[in-house]
Amino acid sequence: MALGCDGGGGDEDSGVPTGDSGQVMVPDLPASAAYREEGEAFEPVSLDWGCLDTGVEPTPGEPVDVTFNLIDFQDDFPVDDVEVWLFSDNEIANDCSGPMCQMFTTGTDGSAMVTLPANGWYAYRVLPKDGPTRQQSVFGVFQYNEPAPASAGPVEGNSVSGKTIDLIPALLGISREEGTATVSGRITDCGGGFVENAVIRLYDPDGNLVEQGDLGDEPSYHFFNGDASNNLPDQARETSHRDGLYVVVQVPVIDDRPYRVEAYANVDGETRLVGCESARIFRDAVTILNMTPLRTDAPASCPAP
Repeated sequence: MALGCDGGGGDEDSGVPTGDSGQVMVPDLPASAAYREEGEAFEPVSLDWGCLDTGVEPTPGEPVDVTFNLIDFQDDFPVDDVEVWLFSDNEIANDCSGPMCQMFTTGTDGSAMVTLPANGWYAYRVLPKDGPTRQQSVFGVFQYNEPAPASAGPVEGNSVSGKTIDLIPALLGISREEGTATVSGRITDCGGGFVENAVIRLYDPDGNLVEQGDLGDEPSYHFFNGDASNNLPDQARETSHRDGLYVVVQVPVIDDRPYRVEAYANVDGETRLVGCESARIFRDAVTILNMTPLRTDAPASCPAP
């Protein structure tokens, strides 16, 4: 059994299992596996944890010209006529007035030309848009830690339609609460493979675990069904599937400080921390934070591996 970091000190009274140090305990997990998406299937690849605790955030290079393609998360179609703010310093601000922000509207093919620092991480915000149908409406999206290419080329951003944001709560048997946040992403290994049988823990800015609730209007952790042809949330799944996807819904946003996401998996027979990132999350929007392997320069709030 592994320990997650809890800095709030309140879990003893809440019934969340903790160790002697007060850290939240993570149950022993089954063996992990890695997959890649090939067409409409997830194909197995070798699981690679060789870079754990050795990697660092990439150093950005000189600016390169990039084609930013906005794609619908669920149905993979290009999303046109949507305003996007792109932050080349990987820090999402309240507006796009700073020198690190580029504001653009996607064209008829869902794309726009932007400039990014080669190999660096960037973030972006997709602004919401009301369309004539729920499929054509766009929900707010914020995504961090996106890798820029080494040279001129394309990148993809995620758009979430009103149809998808309505479908997810329906599949999970809940109703979406106004004013709460959704946090989602993918857990990957050192080779970029999608990790099966991992779990997620989310902590608020004070270090308190965002606990799994019992009611439909309370926070809840979920994973997806692993079906590349129709990938949807799975209400019963307790660990990540071969798609590596996770989602935490109905998350209360207490203020603008960063929340922390921890990922745990079975590494050589032992459940341990394999990823940790922190980011500001936003009300009435999806914040996407992919969980790449734990790095030596992980955020200061992350626990020791």
